[in-house]
Amino acid sequence: MTQSTRGLHKAFGQGIGVASGNRSVIYAAHWLKLLSGAEAAPKARIMIIAGGTDSAESTAADCVIRLWDFQVGRAGGGALASAVSGASAVIGHADKTPLLLPADLPEKWCGVYGVILALAELWRRRNGGGGRRIVYDVSAADILRSFSLQNAGTHDDMVKNWRPNGRLCVEHGGIFPMGFFACRDGHVAILGRSRRDWRNIRKALGDPEWARAKEFENPFTIALDSTKADRLLEETLAQFERDELLAHGLKHGAVIAPVFTTEQAHERNVFRENFIDDGAPALPFLVTANEGVGEPNRITPSIAAADAPLAGMRCIELCWVWSGPMVGQILADLGAQVIKIESHGRFDLYRTRGLENERGQMPESTRIESSQQFHSLNRNKIGMTLDLKQDAGLAIARQLAGESDVLIENFTVGTMARLGLGPGVLAEANPALVQLSMSGPGKGSSVQELRSYGLVLSALGGVEALIRDGEEFLGSPTFSLSDPNAAAFGAMAALAGALAAKVGGSGSAIDLSQIEAAATIAGTATPPADNHDMIVTSVDRGFVALSLPTDSHEAMAAAGASFAEIAARARELGGHAVAVLDLPQTADADEFADCSGWLPSTHPVTGDEMLVAAPWRVNGRRAGLRKPAPLLGESDDYVLRRILSVADDEIEALAEAKVTGRPAS
Repeated sequence: MTQSTRGLHKAFGQGIGVASGNRSVIYAAHWLKLLSGAEAAPKARIMIIAGGTDSAESTAADCVIRLWDFQVGRAGGGALASAVSGASAVIGHADKTPLLLPADLPEKWCGVYGVILALAELWRRRNGGGGRRIVYDVSAADILRSFSLQNAGTHDDMVKNWRPNGRLCVEHGGIFPMGFFACRDGHVAILGRSRRDWRNIRKALGDPEWARAKEFENPFTIALDSTKADRLLEETLAQFERDELLAHGLKHGAVIAPVFTTEQAHERNVFRENFIDDGAPALPFLVTANEGVGEPNRITPSIAAADAPLAGMRCIELCWVWSGPMVGQILADLGAQVIKIESHGRFDLYRTRGLENERGQMPESTRIESSQQFHSLNRNKIGMTLDLKQDAGLAIARQLAGESDVLIENFTVGTMARLGLGPGVLAEANPALVQLSMSGPGKGSSVQELRSYGLVLSALGGVEALIRDGEEFLGSPTFSLSDPNAAAFGAMAALAGALAAKVGGSGSAIDLSQIEAAATIAGTATPPADNHDMIVTSVDRGFVALSLPTDSHEAMAAAGASFAEIAARARELGGHAVAVLDLPQTADADEFADCSGWLPSTHPVTGDEMLVAAPWRVNGRRAGLRKPAPLLGESDDYVLRRILSVADDEIEALAEAKVTGRPAS
């Protein structure tokens, strides 16, 4: 392995162009410059442009990616996207005005998705594809709504839990605790997703006497009425400063992390080398080139995706929960063959997301196949079971790595090496392989041993600290900032790495820090504001988000006015107004009426259902469905027989040894 860098400068050449445009386009150009080390070309076959604009460069391009700061076909900015997508509706206090996402987060994410699509189309062309003209539309509103829908779950879950609750999740997300709590010198994020987590949190706090009482024994029942526990927990936390709590959390394996600004995290070496350069964050991953040169995979994928940009790419996914599987989802939606590897003893916990209370109420073989949230994140993938704790399982994994372009994993730091699948081993199996690791802190962070959930990662990275109501810190405990953000940067990294391998024949080990990803999105500088964004109250439709020219917003009078009156006045001032929508309301909103955010699917266990669609549009349509999410181990035979050419007797022996095979019903 060679020295690590922060970019993938071999990947591009002059294949992607960026025209001057809106804020989303500005950020797309910034991400491309950080990736490639050079300014994007002004003219290319693949052009990123602002939605609503045309130019000679884009007319001549055979692929145009249009980025919309608000919504496709609508003028406005990311503040309006925040308002209509269901995101703002859950940020703030229940009895106060909701908050808009700060720091151009919507436009920054729109720029990331623009780059992802451009990289995918560049892969198509370098793989011999292309030809017909393709137009993508990507909007901040579609992206934010997809994030919200993926996190919220079923309609009943939305109605119950998708509402503002200050610094805490509604009913702590079902298991106490989950949210941001005050301590002596600020706030900390604390999460417990199991009884063990709650025991470790108590140890980290010195096992306070109140927490030993029987009424506080079960974190599931505490969450149903947590008022007393919330108060006692904050009284205990008041004895500690943030740095103490972080140290205690690391010592006891408790999910506790301070809410830091990006600067505070940098001072404490939470970030790794060369992340902050002249006060600005770099991309959130370190890239180490593989030694040697090899041939990337050339085997045709089994799933027909001939018209998709990533046709011909094979990806191994060793991921669970949200961030890692979402990288696989993005690649699969773009046409890659994604092989999701699980085992009977350690399947993806998202298989039971939303069904935690159904344990024992239905057959377990049915429960692990019935989560709609799992189905959304894992559509278009094939599934394989493989016990990586057995030598035979490791041998199969190494053999599969030799036939693949990309491998994604989001285990804790060091897990892959302990399994015997470290970067050197995988590079030896396939010098052209791109290995994307997505631990929470990233290897080399001062907190690399931290047990990680999304809320603590966004807290440490500095993005939660931006969400305030005046001087009051609130954070965003319900609208998740970390997982989808890390996934977007992960998909960008994986594609750039695969393109670089295609150019030079040498793959790489890419180590992404989800904490750094939060810091990248939070700390990247914003251009001067063109508009003043705010939320006011109408007499007939509740809260209204306004985006007004900076020199005229003081002339806005909203007191006692209807929504129509506020909107008309905003137009007179040269601005825009939209209603702040709860997530269930988005189903009937005009802003989403022209292109559904849902994807119909028929699953072999749950039947007909609607999945959260990809947030981009291809020639006016959502990316389609090739297959539903995989049953556990459904494609063992295909992978072994068709991809790896394993003999029949060996396949039978692997199943008998429980290296592969579906679990018993």
